[in-house]
Amino acid sequence: MASKTVYSFDSSALIHAWNRVYRPRNFGFVWNGFDSLITESRMRSSIEVYNELEKKDDELFKWCKERKEGIFVEIDEEVQTHVARILKVYPRLVDTVKGRSGADPFVIALASASKMTVVTEEQPGKTKIPDVCKAETIDCIGLADLIERENWHS
Repeated sequence: MASKTVYSFDSSALIHAWNRVYRPRNFGFVWNGFDSLITESRMRSSIEVYNELEKKDDELFKWCKERKEGIFVEIDEEVQTHVARILKVYPRLVDTVKGRSGADPFVIALASASKMTVVTEEQPGKTKIPDVCKAETIDCIGLADLIERENWHS
């Protein structure tokens, strides 16, 4: 039986799945699994991830836009409090020079505030999502881990 874990998705997980490893045409069962998680309110993401994906306005964004209400969560006061603390402790999490990773603290804050598991394809580095999650004792997994935990298969 699948877990009842609720997941906080990073844009890297969605982009990686769509463009690289789990393309919908060949891996429909993954995208059907995502739809099941959405129906169960177990696939969540910060509205900041939606805003990042909107900049590209591609087929992935179209898929997300069709599911916006089911996935993306507005920033409330509790999440904002977590974001402020995360950025204070991990100021290098967001690359202000290149304008990247702006949604990362929101993905982590959503998970922290609501006891979710983060799903990302970022690899540990100087200060990346997995590093902050580890330091904050927040469960953080990749796509393959999610598929295995949820027991999805074709």
